[in-house]
Amino acid sequence: MSEQSVTYMDLRFHTPAEQKRKQRPKHTRIIETSGQKITYSDLKFHTLSKQQRQQRPTSAESKDSPPSSPCLITVILGLLCLALLVTAGVLGAKFLQASLQVRRQNEELIEKQAILKNFTQLQETLKNCMQQRDDLQANNTELSNVVNREGDNCSSCPEGWIQHRGKCYHFTHERSTWQKSREYCSSHGSRLLRIENKEELDFINRLACFHWIGLFRKGAATSWLWEDDTAYSTDLFQVKKKEPGEACVLLNAGEASSYNCTQRYRCICEKRAA
Repeated sequence: MSEQSVTYMDLRFHTPAEQKRKQRPKHTRIIETSGQKITYSDLKFHTLSKQQRQQRPTSAESKDSPPSSPCLITVILGLLCLALLVTAGVLGAKFLQASLQVRRQNEELIEKQAILKNFTQLQETLKNCMQQRDDLQANNTELSNVVNREGDNCSSCPEGWIQHRGKCYHFTHERSTWQKSREYCSSHGSRLLRIENKEELDFINRLACFHWIGLFRKGAATSWLWEDDTAYSTDLFQVKKKEPGEACVLLNAGEASSYNCTQRYRCICEKRAA
């Protein structure tokens, strides 16, 4: 139902005298009833346009519209909760990243400590080896002097060789592979050391410090042989395994160990004294 504008006019009762003093208004009718005049005014109805209805605020709508404060508070609380969740997520990610970084640092520290420990052990081993070398060199000098004093004057051991029990021994200073050491001894009319008895082993052990000897094998599954293909006897000493794929023997401070033949060490050559 369309809205209409209703204009209400006052209805007044006038006496004849009053009616004469006043001018009749336009669009009025006079009806005499019981000596009185009743003035009727026209009632005009006006239809409001749609635009006017939209622009015209009504007090009823203003009174019926719900308050917006609770809705606004809900939105603000929701935004605060979202901000807190985002902040918690960022802090959690940073904490996880920091934990991983601390864990990596701890692992690196453990590795460095292990490396430092191994390095310290290697330094100690090297120090002991150098001490043994110095002791052996001193013994070598002493034995050389004894041999020179008490040796057979008719011996024909070359200069720089040590005579003992009818043999001449040469301890090289150059480092070579086992095969090159074998060739070096052969070029000097000798061979790599072959230990024949316990007395000779005791003599050599006092002088040997990481020297190749003439003991080798042709494969990992084969037996040890001396350079002249003589069988090796385990009654004199045992060969300890040091490296995989080893096929040659190194003598150091009374201990025989298997090493890779391509490594470079000094060697011991021997030959019969003339």
